[in-house]
Amino acid sequence: MKMQATLSSQFVLPLPSWILKPYTAIVIAVVHIYLSFGHLSKLFGGDVQWIHFWKGFGSLFGAYVFAALATRGLARYKSQLPSLGAVPSIMKD
Repeated sequence: MKMQATLSSQFVLPLPSWILKPYTAIVIAVVHIYLSFGHLSKLFGGDVQWIHFWKGFGSLFGAYVFAALATRGLARYKSQLPSLGAVPSIMKD
């Protein structure tokens, strides 16, 4: 009887590990917002070109992805920290 190999249900992005760190992902998300602002301001200012449309909204989507990665990483680190209730109080009367 052969055992079937199961795939992990966790989705893995092909990114270097330093990009997946929460603070690095936040910086990358902010850069994406800056880049999208440049293109979308031209688009909504009247310079209607396809390049401003796809670069503006594409970088907004990139900001969303990296913000999601950052919040996922921050939540993971927060769950590994000890709770404040478990820490004994130093200043007791």
